[in-house]
Amino acid sequence: MAKALLGQRVYFNDRLELESARLRSRVRDLEGMIEDLQHDNDRLRADDRLRDELTAEVQASREPAY
Repeated sequence: MAKALLGQRVYFNDRLELESARLRSRVRDLEGMIEDLQHDNDRLRADDRLRDELTAEVQASREPAY
């Protein structure tokens, strides 16, 4: 037990800290991109639904040409 407690040392490595900070920043950027893409996808789905509704209305209101 003492070996586990005393043997565990924390070494600060500047390179690892910088890499960790860079990765955290990249994750935040990617999360923002995901959020933007989800909003774009939702907007496109809404546009697609509206287009389908309008197409259905136009087809339903067609009258045969005699």
